[in-house]
Amino acid sequence: MLSLLSRNHPLAANRALQQALAELRGAEPVEALGEAGSWVESLLGNPDLNDADRHRLIFALDEATQPHVRQLAELFLATPVSEGATRRQLWNRARGFLALLLDAYGECLITAAAADDRARATPVFAELATRAIRTGCQRAKWDAFRHGPHDETLWARVNLAYRLAVGAGQDRLPIQLRADRRLETTAEREYVRCVALHVVGPDQLDPAQLELAARLITYVWPHLQLTGAPATGTTYWVEAAQSLPPARLVRIPEHASLPRFFSGIEALPALQQLHDLLLAGNAPASLVADDDASRSRLAVVLGHMIKAWSSEAPVRRHRRHVLPGQMMVISGLVRFLGRLAGDGEVIVPRTWELRDASRQGVGAVAPLDGQEEVRVGALVGMHSLDGDRWRVGKIKRLWRTAENRGHVGVELLDGSPMAASADDGSCAVRVLVLDPLKRGATVRIAVPVPGPRDGVPLYLLDHGRTAKLVPLSVLDRGSDYEIRAYLFAP
Repeated sequence: MLSLLSRNHPLAANRALQQALAELRGAEPVEALGEAGSWVESLLGNPDLNDADRHRLIFALDEATQPHVRQLAELFLATPVSEGATRRQLWNRARGFLALLLDAYGECLITAAAADDRARATPVFAELATRAIRTGCQRAKWDAFRHGPHDETLWARVNLAYRLAVGAGQDRLPIQLRADRRLETTAEREYVRCVALHVVGPDQLDPAQLELAARLITYVWPHLQLTGAPATGTTYWVEAAQSLPPARLVRIPEHASLPRFFSGIEALPALQQLHDLLLAGNAPASLVADDDASRSRLAVVLGHMIKAWSSEAPVRRHRRHVLPGQMMVISGLVRFLGRLAGDGEVIVPRTWELRDASRQGVGAVAPLDGQEEVRVGALVGMHSLDGDRWRVGKIKRLWRTAENRGHVGVELLDGSPMAASADDGSCAVRVLVLDPLKRGATVRIAVPVPGPRDGVPLYLLDHGRTAKLVPLSVLDRGSDYEIRAYLFAP
């Protein structure tokens, strides 16, 4: 029999709930999360529900929507960057739903924490904390898909859930989230995954790379360490009693209430083994498809994670200097080639504000007014207002502010960029020559993708002469280009 407090909610009766869940499962992902979001909103602060029924309903809605959240991630990653409006629609729907779900779990946890000790010493309380942290981790990933902005409420909720689970002695209680699956998890395990995703450096990964990093974190989870005191290899820490995210460990905190220290150093052998398997052509099919771009992405992510979780803190090789000013920027290889080739009237540069510079790179602030060309991995041409030539670089870091401005870190590729016509025997394209052409020397060439075939000679056709370039290796890959090394044949 339903309690008097819960009898007025449309989903309180089990039959009505099961019908709603069946409709959600059969709906398209965007429609399903919109409908589920409305149901979750109806649970927030609703006086017609008692706590037990509120928990039952939110757990059911959470599990019914998990396949749709995964499908939206796949759709988002598969949608070309050029279709910015579609990508934003998918992002808004998934991220908006997860934000509502996290709010609901936060409300449930706060209410449960105010109850007596017996209420906190139950599997339901442990499940609330575990699901809250899992939802927070999912929302953090979607935030990082668009590179921010930072939201302090996310880590306030995640840390609260973990802190309450620890205080109740429920952080390691195994929770079976679905009755039809034997797989179990804990609040601690979900918290470790959330911390690991944050410290892997999502501002340096594009969405596809970040999704792969999240899967690799699950793969190496047994090797990740979260301890109450720093140990050998500890690189990051988080004060779970506060609302701040994890940070690099610079010195041992003296007055922290609930410090947790993260180390991924024990996971490095497993990541290196995967890298070796990849080089040997034996990487798991669940992580890599049978194409060069997929293998290259896995290699980049593995290398990035190994570096991020190393016990050695990164050291700048060159000093940064404050450098206020402005520069003209053209993002994208094809657009930059067009500008160098004389299409200046059509291809208008954007203006970025300079912040600092070193021998290796430039820090700048870029407007993000709905444009999708500013993204990690993009090739950019740069020209300072008082400079005399174009330079070329690659966006290595990006984080969005609340004012919709991007803090961008650009790695300089140096050289003297020059547009040239090229032919591989099957297609003629424009390419970007990054180094001076000297016979018998190696030259870097940025080519569009799709474009010239890899592994075959490339012929440059400019300046009334033909230069034969012998392929050596692929040095780097971006979303729409490759940087290849060629030998300028003697």
